[in-house]
Parts: sequence; C-alpha cells; structure tokens
Amino acid sequence: MAPALARVRKEDEAVKALILEALDVIRSDDFDRYFDLFTDDAVWMMPSTYKDVHRDEARSFYRFTQKFRFDQETAVEEVVVSEDYAYVRVSFDGYLRPKFDDGSPPMRSVSRHIWILRRLSDGSWKIARDIWNTPKAKN
Repeated sequence: MAPALARVRKEDEAVKALILEALDVIRSDDFDRYFDLFTDDAVWMMPSTYKDVHRDEARSFYRFTQKFRFDQETAVEEVVVSEDYAYVRVSFDGYLRPKFDDGSPPMRSVSRHIWILRRLSDGSWKIARDIWNTPKAKN
C-alpha cells in the first residue's frame, strides 16, 4: 500500500476507501462508475485550458475509455484529511491500451492530480474537484 494511504487515520478509513475505489474503477472496464464517486457539483480543472468541466462534459471527455484501458503505475503521494474536506495528490504514469486488439499501439499517458474530497451530509465522502496536469513523461 502507498505510504500516504497507510498514514490515513483509522477514523478516516472512508477517505482511504474512496481513493482505493477510484483507483480500482480507473483500471476497470467499467469506467463509467468513476462518475458515481463525484459530487453532483464536481469540477474538473483540465490541463492547458482555462475552461472548467462539469460532470456531463467530463463524461463526454472520458468516452475514449470505451476503447482503451488504463495500464498505469499509480502513486498516491499525499493524503490530508481536515474535518469535512480532504485532498489527495496522485500521479499516473503508463499507457492507454486498446481494449479490442485492432493493431493500434498503446498511447503514453502521464498525469498528476489533486482530488479534493468533501464529506456529504450523510457522512459519506465524494470527490468534488479534480485538478490535473499532464507533465512530460519521465525518461
């Protein structure tokens, strides 16, 4: 387990569970479940643009996951929980591989994210913001 996740306090296990579920869904063939982990008013701050994206636009953006699978190393670098908010720094480094072998080569995919989580009135946690960039791949 990532050291940052191992340091999450016992009372914040729900935060850790949400993070692990998000990482599991990202690697799954059912990426659409990813959006169930976000608040209704979630915002994605996309790289290289001033335009924020909301849930419906994010679903549209991630349509490519119907044809590709994420095959990436994941590093959860930091988890901070403070009352009703938490933030997570996470990095992905790897490839998008075709789900259906059509001879297409894998595409390099590197991204770094800050997920801001919010505790809801029922006590559950969801991701409220995804702020990300796409740095150049490591050599």
